[in-house]
Amino acid sequence: MAPEEARNIALTYIGIVTWRDMAECLGWPNRELGYADIIALRNSPNGWDGYICADGKKALAGKWGKTPLLAFTDPKTSSTGRAVLIALYAMAAGKQPEELTVEDIHDEDIVDYVKDFQRLIDHYIIGTTVLTTKIYQGRRYGHFFLMPEDNQIHMIDGTARAIVGLETVTAPQIKKDVVTIYPKEGSMARNNCACIVNADWVTPEQKEAAEQWIDYMLEDEQQRVFMESGFRPTADLTVNDRASKITSKYGLDSTKPTNILDPSRIKPVVAAAIDSSWDDVKRPGIVTFVVDTSGSMLGTKLQQTKEGMDRVIDGMAAENQVGFITFSDEINSLIPVAPLSDNQFLISEEIHEMRERGETALYDAIKKGIEMTDAVEGEEDAIRAVVVLTDGVANKGLTQLDDLIEMEAAERPILRFSGMEDDSPPSIRRDGKIVVVDREIVIGTSLVLDTVHEIQVFFIGIGEEADLEIGRIIAKATSAEFRGVREDDLAKVIAELEGYF
Repeated sequence: MAPEEARNIALTYIGIVTWRDMAECLGWPNRELGYADIIALRNSPNGWDGYICADGKKALAGKWGKTPLLAFTDPKTSSTGRAVLIALYAMAAGKQPEELTVEDIHDEDIVDYVKDFQRLIDHYIIGTTVLTTKIYQGRRYGHFFLMPEDNQIHMIDGTARAIVGLETVTAPQIKKDVVTIYPKEGSMARNNCACIVNADWVTPEQKEAAEQWIDYMLEDEQQRVFMESGFRPTADLTVNDRASKITSKYGLDSTKPTNILDPSRIKPVVAAAIDSSWDDVKRPGIVTFVVDTSGSMLGTKLQQTKEGMDRVIDGMAAENQVGFITFSDEINSLIPVAPLSDNQFLISEEIHEMRERGETALYDAIKKGIEMTDAVEGEEDAIRAVVVLTDGVANKGLTQLDDLIEMEAAERPILRFSGMEDDSPPSIRRDGKIVVVDREIVIGTSLVLDTVHEIQVFFIGIGEEADLEIGRIIAKATSAEFRGVREDDLAKVIAELEGYF
């Protein structure tokens, strides 16, 4: 079947999902907003700090973090990310997606526009579940998310999937905290089409049955089922039908978008050129992997780590710069950050030489990873990150948690919290007294280390013994992510990291 003959059975639009208080600060819903507003906010030296909201009050930079954070799913693994990438080329060319040519994809001005947009991204995300998890973790982990309307509805209804602890679960309702901005530059249509295969082996009876099935899916009863799942109708019903969830209750607007881009209509040869362009237009990465090889990594954990790291190193963009550290009682091996093309063989050799032994000098290794990632020369707007893989609790080393990051609890600075095994809990000063607080309410706010560049520290805790609370605190201090993983899933989760950078 030709693309123009395809019949759409359900529709949603991709917009900018953000927190209601941030949207209102920018002037939503009374002001037309778009990517240009986020670009201007991100390019401001102070970001949210000192930003005057639409109501005349200052933005809550202390609550949100200074730097506006835009999350973008990797076009290689996410249909939403791919749709947005196509739309960016269309916006830059001033065309609809179906009007784009291969020449447009290589036009210097258009490429520069797409690259400039990518500079907004704090890091890339592999798919919807991880993106949703980032939203559930709160405002310090992300501010703006490119998502379809139906995903937002699932979060508010409590039917979305997210990673909690070591499991992917149905997450609780996020209630009314998030809204969608329909970008003035254009919202991407996400069509769910039904097509009949045009091939010799498809019989006339099969074609007739397929046509009947499509007709059935477009009937009112079935369309209302789609609408109750968060989609817009595509047949006789309107978006204001009683079954529709495209309402203000869900932070959505049935009168929008007014400017629509349809990536599904792009020519295949142009889509292929955009796919091939990705490594050239994405933000470059400068990444140091910090891998625990203490005695508790014995067996499946270490083997899975080796397999996952092999796949990451093979799959990352060649333009990235990568370093590698292993640690136990101390730093065992160190490969300085360098272009992946130079380091790939050295890192691969070191991965296969990893042996488990000793205890866990976690903070010494993280500190070294931050210093390496910060010091190396590279593109000014590169994503600089440290990725920590560990199954244990810090119990060795000269560096402690409060040597790495600033922390607070109940809006008061943490006085002392080493984060070491069997050490005293965190404390704050309240009413002239030193008061002990639970680790669960401790929030990381920034790095203590004096770095030239912003460094994100991602934390993957392996198995039941990993200290995910420490991972949460570190990740939050650097606007990165943390997650737990079972050892049997470890290689897969590590391999997914290639899509982050």
